[in-house]
Amino acid sequence: MVSVSASTAPQDALVRDRAELAAGLRRVPPRLPYRLLWDEHNTALYDRIREQPEYYLNRLEMQLLHSHASEVIAAGRARTLIELGSGTGEKALPLLRHMPTPATYLPVDVSTTALNRLADRLQHASPTTTVHPVAADFISPWPSALRESGRHPVLVTFLGSTLGNLLPYERRDLLELLAASITPGDGLLLGVPLLHDAQEMVSAYQDAAGLMEAFYLHCLRILNRDFGTDFDLDAYAHHVTWAACEQRVEIGLRALADQTVLIPAHPAAHRVVLPHGEVLRAAVAARFTPGQLDDELAAHGFRMVRRLPDPSGRYMLLLARLRE
Repeated sequence: MVSVSASTAPQDALVRDRAELAAGLRRVPPRLPYRLLWDEHNTALYDRIREQPEYYLNRLEMQLLHSHASEVIAAGRARTLIELGSGTGEKALPLLRHMPTPATYLPVDVSTTALNRLADRLQHASPTTTVHPVAADFISPWPSALRESGRHPVLVTFLGSTLGNLLPYERRDLLELLAASITPGDGLLLGVPLLHDAQEMVSAYQDAAGLMEAFYLHCLRILNRDFGTDFDLDAYAHHVTWAACEQRVEIGLRALADQTVLIPAHPAAHRVVLPHGEVLRAAVAARFTPGQLDDELAAHGFRMVRRLPDPSGRYMLLLARLRE
């Protein structure tokens, strides 16, 4: 088993997470902190969701990675790969196969269980790669394990269409953090879900098998178990809508009746009232036009190197480099 570096003491993390949960539920509209909604069950469930016919994003991204991995590595000359939100690590493998050996791989995820499984898998799938898993929230300041990441140039990847799960200010903060954490000449590879047919974009989160609904209802079970809330799971229904003005899918849970939820938080527990019809927003899934991110990247010192769209125009990989 490969040891996992953690960035925060457990008790400090619990206090911080409870405060974040309380703040999210007090917002208008109320919001569930996305990073708190994962455990071993939801991680496994998400792996199944990615295989559903409606969820085309993962298939398109994997096709692009297999088609363009050698081009991406050649353009960035990467010796170290840092993957933010690594999950199973399957997206790293096409890139690692084209990196000079020995390569260094730092998968970053909030789930230590997922990281340990990934590390074990990589020992067999890419034995010449040195794997240093890091348990961290990549939107927070980077722990020293990432700042001392290995040999340069470094390629940071942010895949899985997770870019679309960030609100505009979170995207800005991430780019600012990246620019401050890597070295000029290092690369950034983004998975970018593109704007296309609204119904198809919404359907990706409404699979016929009901796995996406099960995922978000389990999120409430996680909050009840880990943070002491008392959500009634039978009182909420899966909710997905297209917000045209914001250019994003919004996913969450709609209250089927008036709800009052206990929020244990420092310095004192309190209750939040959620009226009938109120939507607990759990995630957003923004969609982008091909050149939309260029100005945002440039504002943080990144230069666009390659746009690699899939033929259907629904997804692309974007390779950028921090200016030297």
